[in-house]
Amino acid sequence: MPSFSLFHSISVKLAYEAALAEYFGHLTLLLMLLIGSCHMAWNHVFRGLLRVEKNYHTMLEAEKKEKAESALRAHSSSVKGSQAKIPENIIPKTGKLQAFIKEEAVTSIYTDVFPCTAEKFFNLLLSDDSNYLREYRSARKDTNLVIGQWHPAEEYDGQVREITFRCICNSPMCPPDTAMTEWQHAVLSPDKITLVFETVQQAHDVPFGSYFEVHVRWSLDTIDENSCNIDIKVGVHFKKWCVMQSKIRSGAINEYKREIDLMLDIARSYIIRSSSSNGETDKATSSPSVTRDSS
Repeated sequence: MPSFSLFHSISVKLAYEAALAEYFGHLTLLLMLLIGSCHMAWNHVFRGLLRVEKNYHTMLEAEKKEKAESALRAHSSSVKGSQAKIPENIIPKTGKLQAFIKEEAVTSIYTDVFPCTAEKFFNLLLSDDSNYLREYRSARKDTNLVIGQWHPAEEYDGQVREITFRCICNSPMCPPDTAMTEWQHAVLSPDKITLVFETVQQAHDVPFGSYFEVHVRWSLDTIDENSCNIDIKVGVHFKKWCVMQSKIRSGAINEYKREIDLMLDIARSYIIRSSSSNGETDKATSSPSVTRDSS
């Protein structure tokens, strides 16, 4: 008869082998799970890389389009540029009139009634022989103001012009002042009742200055012979992504909000002085009416 110790040894051996088989079974299952997880993780990473590549190429195309639009605006707004042939690489392929500002970038920040008609607003404050901009920039202590003449451009309705100056900076992140280029666009409706005045500002010496533009639209609708509704929209259009987008956007919009009161106070004063000194100011000088079909 086998001894008790022999049975005990066999039992221990069988239990050990069973435990070892269970251990390797679990280990095999774990390895299979790890391999499956690695495969899924690699698929996730690969799809992520494809999205990054797609987004990168989309960003490059967007930047290329932005550069073309900015170059077209600058070329058209400059009097010298308007007299020269437009470079082929900035000519839009649609053949349609171009939007001067990015509509989706701006939001309304001011609405009120202004004491003159839309036509008079242009003739007294924005025309080539007006000194309003000089008075406003002087009050702000901006310097080196150069105002180009209004002229038509094939790419936009109405008229365009370019102004340059050195602008005082109020942000602690910026230098005391910066070189600025402002492209302006004005359209007076054929019936002289509605005026749209748009500007695009480019700061040259501030951090990330080449990444963004400040877009502004003034819309004026004549109510009667002495007043019009005025709506001012402003926003920041980013030509490139940057980490400071939120701060730049809020800073630029808040700065323009602070300037509106000064702009309009000087405008009201200028209109009163001009109207009292010249009874012929209501006559048009060179109103930027729509002269072509925009279809």
